[in-house]
Amino acid sequence: MRVNKEILTQTEAYFKEKQDQFGETVKGLDWNSKEAQSVRFSQITKLFCNEGDQEFSICDYGCGYGDYFGYLQERGYSCKYTGVDLVRDTILCAKQKYGADPDVAFVHGSQIQGSYDYITASGIFNVKRSVDEREWEKYVIDVLEDFYSHSEKGFAFNCLTKYSDAEYMRDDLYYADPLFYFDYAKKHFSRNVALLHDYEIYDFTIIVRKQGCF
Repeated sequence: MRVNKEILTQTEAYFKEKQDQFGETVKGLDWNSKEAQSVRFSQITKLFCNEGDQEFSICDYGCGYGDYFGYLQERGYSCKYTGVDLVRDTILCAKQKYGADPDVAFVHGSQIQGSYDYITASGIFNVKRSVDEREWEKYVIDVLEDFYSHSEKGFAFNCLTKYSDAEYMRDDLYYADPLFYFDYAKKHFSRNVALLHDYEIYDFTIIVRKQGCF
């Protein structure tokens, strides 16, 4: 991935500050609530088609405390899970929660090593702080290109939507155009792309499958 070190540095600092402030909680990951986190997990999980009874490998990019692995476990998914996160202390917490599982690995940093059946990312594109919007968009595309290169079957991600209520929008957050990312994914990644924008949170989910879902 073409690394934008300035963006990575300020993103790491932001989430480190949140963890220091709120500890090992959803607020420490900058989520409003456990319920909102779960809703987003339910959307990206639609990536997996009919693989609930089959084992697959997954990279959870921006994994936080590994909560998505716990979510998948509770729903009976069998997977080899790798979590990647920028914040070292967050990775240490994740290892304490799930690191004893032989099918789980956690990696500190921003690089995806090797390939996986699937790659997922929830909430990693929301906080741009002072970064110019065009520069942030370029960063998002670079990360998505990396997801495409390192996934065998597909990937899923979410973003805050530009259709959010104007009075609640913040200058330090990135409100993406869902149609832009849908169009980009169709043109550059796969003919099998889904845009999910029908759930009661002000964001959207894009699912990219390298094969159809049968």
